Amino acid sequence: MALRVQSGLLDDLHRYGAFDIKACFNCGNCTAVCPLSEGDDAFPRRMIRYAQLGQIDHIAASKELWLCYYCGECSETCPREARPGEFVAAARRLSIARFDPFGLASRLFTSTGFAVTGLVGLFVLLLGFLLSLSNALPSSRVDTATLLRFVPYEVIHWTGLGVIVALVVMAGVTMVNMLWLLSREPVAAGAAVPPATPRRFPIGAALWALKDMVYEVFGHRRYRDCDSEKPAEAGAWPVRRWFVHICIMLGFFGLAAATVLDYLFKTPGSYVPVWYPIRLLGTIAGAALIYGVSVAIVQRLRKPERAYYERTVAADWVLLILLGVIGLTGFVLELAEYVTLAGLWVDVVFLTHVAVAMELLLLLPFSKLAHVVYRPVALWFYAFRNRRMGVILPKGEKAA
Repeated sequence: MALRVQSGLLDDLHRYGAFDIKACFNCGNCTAVCPLSEGDDAFPRRMIRYAQLGQIDHIAASKELWLCYYCGECSETCPREARPGEFVAAARRLSIARFDPFGLASRLFTSTGFAVTGLVGLFVLLLGFLLSLSNALPSSRVDTATLLRFVPYEVIHWTGLGVIVALVVMAGVTMVNMLWLLSREPVAAGAAVPPATPRRFPIGAALWALKDMVYEVFGHRRYRDCDSEKPAEAGAWPVRRWFVHICIMLGFFGLAAATVLDYLFKTPGSYVPVWYPIRLLGTIAGAALIYGVSVAIVQRLRKPERAYYERTVAADWVLLILLGVIGLTGFVLELAEYVTLAGLWVDVVFLTHVAVAMELLLLLPFSKLAHVVYRPVALWFYAFRNRRMGVILPKGEKAA
């Protein structure tokens, strides 16, 4: 097979956050110490070799991108201080940009000025659009009902629907590119290969692969394995990276679910008690999100003696700040339902909450938040392919 070498790939990786991968002499120490290296998951030695050979497509097609949670073990023990953990994080950003045909992800990841200007510009654009269709400011107590008279519910609904449609289209395009690259990952010598003749779609393997993916994503098995290697350094479980991450993830998905359920089963702007199930779901999810984001920010500012805190790029801060703003403004708006709040500041909080939420969705395929979509799809794809080829089969199941 002819190799297509991209000259300058190492320089590109450096722009995306890699340290000095040229220092790596392929000793294999990173793979030996990695708690997640099992079977053919060569963390991250194989990807480093691809980078040195200029194989960007092979890097983008590597499952290690989505299996690695950067415990920092490889970077801390690398004899050449090549920071292989940072390399994997940078390769993930570069691959997200590779999936994006619009070129937006590349600019957001590599240019802090563009990221800040773009975020502020998009926020102002959304804010201006909402204000252009708003009514007079509330003059008395502010609650959800009065806010939805200020900016009519129909405006928020149809604008949000347009944002979701744009998100689906953009994410669909990037997902096709991703799956195309994943399907072209090189097969190691002696490894199983797909059948040469077309066969009926193996629905059983697809469903079992879905189970594997859900277990990994929501169970955080590999993330917990990372922290279990050095429990003393990881700290008490409320501040361990896997728990902080799962609070952010479940908080994000919980708020999304509460928003959808609120739309389906509740009259917009109507009062409900704090123990109303959908309201309770949103409250718990918001608390989990704020807790996770707060701990993550504090840990990155303190920079404990672990490799994964040594470098925080702009994309990390952008995601944490946007999620934090959504969580905090959401709690203020919920508080307005049960205590007397009034004033222009409440209207500002409301507009900020709506505009930032829409902005986050629009940028999802091009920002660090893209891993919310890419990681589950990649994990499902590899689990499905392994089961399809008979590499992993449930008890009693035969290869299709």
